[in-house]
Amino acid sequence: MIIQQCFSCVEKGKNAYCNNCVKSGDYYDIYKYAVHNNNRFNKGEKIGIIKAYSSHDAIEHIKDNFFDNRNENVNINCEKDFAYLEEKHEPIIGEHRNKGENLLGFAIYLNTKGNGSGCLSSPNFWDLTATNCNNHNYRDE
Repeated sequence: MIIQQCFSCVEKGKNAYCNNCVKSGDYYDIYKYAVHNNNRFNKGEKIGIIKAYSSHDAIEHIKDNFFDNRNENVNINCEKDFAYLEEKHEPIIGEHRNKGENLLGFAIYLNTKGNGSGCLSSPNFWDLTATNCNNHNYRDE
C-alpha cells in the first residue's frame, strides 16, 4: 500500500509513487476462473501470489501477462479488497444461449491475513516491489 506520497507524486495521482514515498508491499492471492464455471465469486484455482504496492499494480500485471489484446477486451472492476479481470465477450442469444462460453477471468483478493511467508519459494510468486524499487513508478489510471 502507498502509505504517504511525496509532493511530486501527489500531483500525478493516487497510483504514482517513487523511492521518496512511504509504501509497504501487500500480498494479493490470484485465482483463475474455473472451467465451465464463469463466476467471479467462485474462487476457482489459485494460480499464484503477487506482492505489490497497490492493487492497481497487481491488476496491470495480470492484464499484461495473461490476456491477449489486453486493452480492448478486458473488463476490470476493482473494489477495496477484491478485483476481477475478465474477457469481454458478446452475449450469446437465441438457441445457443444455454451453451455458454468459457470466459477467461481472474479474481484478485487482498491477503488480509498478512501471511506472505513462504511466497518466495512458490513457483508462482511475483514480487512487483522488487522490480520497481529503483525506478520512479508512475502508473496511469
